[in-house]
Amino acid sequence: MTQWGKKNVVEFYANNRNKLSDLYHSEKKPLSFIKKKKINSILDYGCAVGGFYNIFKNYFKKNFFYHGLDTEKNVIFEARKKFKLKKSAKFTKITKGKIKVKTNMYSLSFCTGVLNHNSNYKSIISELIRVSSNYTFIDSPRVHVGKSFIGKLNLSNRFPSRIKKNNIVNNYTVNLSNYLAFLKKLFKKKGVKKAYFYHGNLPYKKKYLKINKKISFLTFMCEKKAINKKLNFTINTKDKKVKKLFNSIFNNV
Repeated sequence: MTQWGKKNVVEFYANNRNKLSDLYHSEKKPLSFIKKKKINSILDYGCAVGGFYNIFKNYFKKNFFYHGLDTEKNVIFEARKKFKLKKSAKFTKITKGKIKVKTNMYSLSFCTGVLNHNSNYKSIISELIRVSSNYTFIDSPRVHVGKSFIGKLNLSNRFPSRIKKNNIVNNYTVNLSNYLAFLKKLFKKKGVKKAYFYHGNLPYKKKYLKINKKISFLTFMCEKKAINKKLNFTINTKDKKVKKLFNSIFNNV
């Protein structure tokens, strides 16, 4: 069991992130580009106790098959218990982050709140795009314009709980230019034709991470079945330097 299987984390996810109103704006905006009628199956990587099953039911307002994956047996146990009567929901414990499903199996693959805590984020993103037949939503590692570094996040403070003992995890912040170059190469390899990015300053960096550097969140929705001949991308950001960096990398596809 890692820090994500500790009681304070399980308690938080058992009681939060299960309503449509719990979606962050950085999740709502990219998700809004999905054609809802095309969603019939969803893979949720890092599903915790499965709260996004309820969120997606309210968001898409239709029937679909939901498959939640997580590395923690404690949260998978809670998810299976919570949704035991839901035949359209399945929960699987995975080992070392490996996704053992067929290529193009799900109409949407989804991952939020996970990659900024995983050093193997590149392989996870690649796999999530592989298993999707069309849409992939990614909440990226934290990004900034400087060198990549690893911060420390206290989950006991980030997720309020009656459990007060410190619960520390790594928090990865990666160089934005290098990250975008990786995505550009991956999109070409995986046949991604359209991508919408949403970027903004991380609001809790000083409170939970105690970092003075300017770091940001970056989410995106990418699509394989768009009819474009080359990658068509949109970047939603108030940062002019970031917008310029996106243009310099992706306009030269």
